[in-house]
Amino acid sequence: RNLSTASNTNQRVTMMSSSVLHNAKPHIARGVGRLTDLVFTSGQGSYVQTTCGKTLLDFTTGIGVVNTGHAHPRVVAAAKEQLDRIVHSQVNIGYHDKMLELTEMLLPNLPKGMDTIFYGTTGAEAVENSVKMARAFTGKHAVVVFRGGYHGRTFGTMAMTTSSRIYRQKFGPLIPGVHVTPFPYEYHGITTEMAMNELDQLFKDTLHEDDVAAFLIEPVLGEGGYVPAPPDFLKKVREFANSKGALMICDEVQTGFGRTGSLFACDSEYYGSDVQPDIMTMAKGIASGFPLSGVATRREIADKCDPGMLGGTYAGNA
Repeated sequence: RNLSTASNTNQRVTMMSSSVLHNAKPHIARGVGRLTDLVFTSGQGSYVQTTCGKTLLDFTTGIGVVNTGHAHPRVVAAAKEQLDRIVHSQVNIGYHDKMLELTEMLLPNLPKGMDTIFYGTTGAEAVENSVKMARAFTGKHAVVVFRGGYHGRTFGTMAMTTSSRIYRQKFGPLIPGVHVTPFPYEYHGITTEMAMNELDQLFKDTLHEDDVAAFLIEPVLGEGGYVPAPPDFLKKVREFANSKGALMICDEVQTGFGRTGSLFACDSEYYGSDVQPDIMTMAKGIASGFPLSGVATRREIADKCDPGMLGGTYAGNA
């Protein structure tokens, strides 16, 4: 029935949308890459509908966002109810009830030891704030990232992203202090041992532990090939970070909220209890289509940021 309703809606907007597409398309910035020229009008569950009358299976789930499916009835109902109460509740002005309710729900489900959350709007914003926390806590500046990782498109995260050169193209110079080391990728002949040897060599040749604030890693490479980090590798990175007096940040923006079978990949049985990050970023599936992100960490780390050092106009919006 839902798909039938969506189809009727498509028929009503087909003529209008065709005209809009023809007239408006040249005015959309060409720097946005797209897989198709289709115009989507609605979605239900795993399916999306277009103005040309097609119903398509959405294998992308909005690039890892709508974990509960498009227009899940409970998500839609909650959004409608909230619209009647308050839309924008600014976090630098005061708390709002939904943020506190969400915090109460998240806390018992976070990796061991994490008891403090900062809310933002996007995954890139979460990653940048995680690095801010790491720098504030350690008093150091450099960040080590792993080849093939995707962490965002802002200037800070662009420097930390190596899944494709297109994200950096023509935008340099990028921020300094970001160093790239291999991620184990057996298909390309890079074993855990080789990756760890390269990491060790990086510190012998280029980096000093007095400069390194954090190691930032996706437990499962996203755009870099959808490659899970071998459990022994993630454990060794954890131990290596400890030996250098640096923090370990797990970027769970894409892997979080059930996408790997556990609520968070780094906290799954696959990696065991030996891999506990100091900071974890989350977004995408956290709100199933609405712009919300978060940074979870320990209070001792978060408290190194004085009031005013974190925030944002839409951060943790209602």
